[in-house]
Amino acid sequence: MSGEKTGSLVTGENSPVIIHSESVFNAGITLTESNYDVWSQLMEMHLAETEKLSYIRGKTSPPKETDEKYEKWYADNQKVKRWLLMSMKPEIMKRYLRLSTAYEIWTALSKAFYDGSDELQVFTLNQKAFTSKQNGKSLSEYYGELTAIFLELDHRDKVVMKDPDDVKAYRRAIDRLRVHIFLAGLDTIFEQIRGEILRKDPIPELEECYALIRREATRHATLMGDSDNIDASVMIARQPQKSNYVDKSLLKCTHCNKTGHTKTGCFEIVGYPDWWDHNREPRKKNSKKAPMAAVAESNHTSATALNVES
Repeated sequence: MSGEKTGSLVTGENSPVIIHSESVFNAGITLTESNYDVWSQLMEMHLAETEKLSYIRGKTSPPKETDEKYEKWYADNQKVKRWLLMSMKPEIMKRYLRLSTAYEIWTALSKAFYDGSDELQVFTLNQKAFTSKQNGKSLSEYYGELTAIFLELDHRDKVVMKDPDDVKAYRRAIDRLRVHIFLAGLDTIFEQIRGEILRKDPIPELEECYALIRREATRHATLMGDSDNIDASVMIARQPQKSNYVDKSLLKCTHCNKTGHTKTGCFEIVGYPDWWDHNREPRKKNSKKAPMAAVAESNHTSATALNVES
């Protein structure tokens, strides 16, 4: 072994304590052809934590080989180079493997993958923002997607202003527009609170608007008895509720030709329940005999009347 830290220390049979060191570097992301923007920001964060950011920004010039500081600089430079290269896909890594300094690698990557003046990228991000809709997604998911777009736009915003008042006015205008985008994409369940926010003067900032909307979501969740799961409750409340009501006047039985029920529920087939009033609604077999009995009684009465007359 080279004497470097292993990255972990075992204090018991099943209780390892992980120790992070500069020799164990993991950016948590691998550079591909399509994620340079995210990769570069995360790499900057990691390098800043280890106090090596100057090696990719060109602020640490290499000393002469005869200088006593050269060995320290060379070791640190190689370390940063390794961190950069080991966080790339192999096919990308081999393009920059022979560059001598971490700064050269970083500069070459920025030229190859990123152009801050790329109007197409800005257009695409603006298009995504203006067409974003909640569409049944949870409130936190929808807000998270929008803020990610806004952060990317800020990263590419190259507007330069010298007057502090102009800077504030510009930021207020941008924030106001983003509040409108956020509110416009919300589901209709938030229509009332959206109107209340728009009537405020001045209109709240984006974070405050999200807090107000989330408070409304909490209220809905509380009314539905699910305060522990705000987003789920709001999504359920947003869905149209299905009714179990059936207009029985539209039903007709093909067995007895009566309305109010179907053949599958016809009492003449499935049997009459105990609560059924047979005097009010006689069974079908009795209903057939009733007209016949009435006809027989009528004939008997007529015959009696003829015998009396004769």
